[in-house]
Amino acid sequence: MDRLLRIRAEILATIQPLPAEQVTAGAARGRWLAAAALARVASPPHTCAAMDGYAVRAADVTGAAILPVRQTVYAGDVPAEPLAAGEAARIFTGATLPAGADAVVREEVTREEHGRVQFRDAARPGENVRRAGEDVEAGGVALPAGVRVGARQAALLAAVGVTAVSVRARPRVAVISTGDEVVSGRTPDSNGPAIAALVSALGGEPLRRSAGDRLEAVEAAIAAALRESDAVLTIGGVSIGVRDLVPAALERLGADVRVHGVPMKPGKPFLFARAAERPVLGLPGSPSACLVAFEVFARPALLALAGAARTGRRAVPLRLAEATAGKPGRARLLWAAVEPDGRVRPVGRDAAQVRGPALADALVCLPSGAGDLPEGAEVTTWLLDDDAG
Repeated sequence: MDRLLRIRAEILATIQPLPAEQVTAGAARGRWLAAAALARVASPPHTCAAMDGYAVRAADVTGAAILPVRQTVYAGDVPAEPLAAGEAARIFTGATLPAGADAVVREEVTREEHGRVQFRDAARPGENVRRAGEDVEAGGVALPAGVRVGARQAALLAAVGVTAVSVRARPRVAVISTGDEVVSGRTPDSNGPAIAALVSALGGEPLRRSAGDRLEAVEAAIAAALRESDAVLTIGGVSIGVRDLVPAALERLGADVRVHGVPMKPGKPFLFARAAERPVLGLPGSPSACLVAFEVFARPALLALAGAARTGRRAVPLRLAEATAGKPGRARLLWAAVEPDGRVRPVGRDAAQVRGPALADALVCLPSGAGDLPEGAEVTTWLLDDDAG
């Protein structure tokens, strides 16, 4: 895998994020921040109770004690008055702590009767209290650049009063399916919809095209794609057969082909080029190989274009749920399912399979030197987390 990761790093080094634009926080969903989002207000905005109970001065409750309850404060209330020494205030979760109070004793360990509350144990300063700004200070960084705005991030932006953010433009990505069998409909185009959906999941705008097995048709499709998109993904036509026309079409367009063929299985024919100052990524036509090449090379490249701080999948060491056979020589990538016990079971091995990727929630990455591996062997596994953000 080290060689594949070096090739990927070389590809990423050629890609710059798209320009930034200012949008409302609500319109930022699914986009990557181009600049840090700074808090306009603190979170929490005021020192408040972390649970229902009684606000006190800890110095007044050093052990068993009884104090008069002078006021009640609900979330959203402004305390009527500061808390004087020797007093308590009934308070509810999220309510502003009265000035003078420095602890909240939860109601489960108290007893209130006739306007007085009994404490059994000592209170500690800061107990059950959320200090103003302890989560994010006003003016502090709520979210750094490179973070994708999803549901949880949107909640934070709302909490700190951020109404507009700087995000990267959405990548326009041309997806070109090649081959007479696809254009004629004799072979269902499973790759095109899959790759377009993966582009959409990353926040990009897929632009679908197709081209038959004529050099002029492939050249014209790529030329048109370069005019209307920020990146081009071709599917099929990158191997060494007489109808593998993508390399020749790119040559006619003056492209700089930097990678053609990589030491991995499946996905060996993968191609990377620069044309019209845009990245062109040639994916193999076999379904499993196409999706593996997308995971290893195209997905990170598109994330870099979109301004993501992290472009790789999360990798974790897991153990095989069953033995797997293979020959050393090339890195191998196996679609797999993570079982309830945390082990990982391969679900597809053939480059032409469609069902294996459909059932997988992980991709097992085996180094080039790996041959047969027994059940229980530890393997590096990429987790195929949901890309929806």
